[in-house]
Amino acid sequence: MERRLRIQLTLSVLASLVVLLGVMFLGTYMTRRAQVDADADKSIDTIVEEGGELPKDLSRYSNSKIEGFYEMRYLVTRVASDGTLEETNLDHVATIDEGEAQAMVRRALSRGGDRGYVEKFRYGVRAEKDGTKVVVLLDRARQLEALSASIASELKIYGAGVVVVTVIFLLLSKRIVQPIVRAHESQRQFVIDAGHDLRTPLSIISADADVLAMDVGESEWIDDIKSQVDVMSGLTESLIVLSRASTANERDAGVVNLSDVVAREVRGFKSRPLTEGHPLASDVCDGVCVRGNEQYLQRMVGALIDNALKYSVDGGPIEVRLERHLHQAELSVRNATEGVDPKEVGRWFGRFYQSDRARTHEAGGYGIGLSMVEAVARAHGGKARAEAEADGSSVTMVVTLPTTRDPTQRTRRHETEGGSDER
Repeated sequence: MERRLRIQLTLSVLASLVVLLGVMFLGTYMTRRAQVDADADKSIDTIVEEGGELPKDLSRYSNSKIEGFYEMRYLVTRVASDGTLEETNLDHVATIDEGEAQAMVRRALSRGGDRGYVEKFRYGVRAEKDGTKVVVLLDRARQLEALSASIASELKIYGAGVVVVTVIFLLLSKRIVQPIVRAHESQRQFVIDAGHDLRTPLSIISADADVLAMDVGESEWIDDIKSQVDVMSGLTESLIVLSRASTANERDAGVVNLSDVVAREVRGFKSRPLTEGHPLASDVCDGVCVRGNEQYLQRMVGALIDNALKYSVDGGPIEVRLERHLHQAELSVRNATEGVDPKEVGRWFGRFYQSDRARTHEAGGYGIGLSMVEAVARAHGGKARAEAEADGSSVTMVVTLPTTRDPTQRTRRHETEGGSDER
């Protein structure tokens, strides 16, 4: 649990940091890019106002601005009202000939806007009163390259910062999650200890009820005592399994034939009075094996079938299916229902969660069964989910578990191969 909490906490902090830095990085880039474009537009307006030349009176500009004027590479083209390119001034750009310049001007005009980019040239289009247009293309290659280099450097710094913060947080996360781990462990141990301590008085009550029945005979009150003892015993066992499975990794245990476990539980439920009026059908694939705790898996399967029987409509069929898909075993239990909200089924695996149907149902439980199912599935490296039809007519509980090879089949195969070699 501690390792999982540390990873989750670190990933949460890392994701938040990446999002925050990403927003800052994007905001910085957009601001700088807007500034580059704004400076270019001001220069283009100045060139147009000066008739395609640099300002003659430079006294009102700063020294850096004056140097910028002399470093500018730009071209100016006048366009007639019919779209004909009348003249192109290439005095301030040496690497572009007239054909290339006219092609760039046509591309700028074809885009329809007054401002934009053609390759790395920022262009501006101004319409004159006589119907002609003046098009200025200002080279911004150096400014854009400087911006890209600056952004790349900042990106490296941001990346290094994320790595450093992640490493530091990984080192500190153990101390951060320790109080949570200790509290959870104390709670878990308390539930386990209380469950074990409750077994003795429940056993005594059950034995006393049997003795009382032999002494005074069976009665409604004695049957009620036995029934409630059974309920409390089941609740106690479920709490113990839930507490142990929620922090354990059962995949290191032995190999369990899940097909046998499911088939055995189905046979057991068919003999119970609870199944009266509920056809219980099963389709179990043979030889499906998983690594885990057989007792926990048996209680998981039993809880799924018990849940389906409790909350099925009167006379509704129960379908239990175990299938193998590549390296996954899929156990599904389906039952007919009424008025189930498909949006609610995802919350059924919450600990002590009870839907409205459970609160009003005469067979309602304590909201532990399905949370135990999810805990056992997770402890075995699997997942549990609930699916409901759109009209709420049926519900299917699905558990997927990673499979493993059946060691008995491997042994039989080796024995057969050994016998063939002897022959």
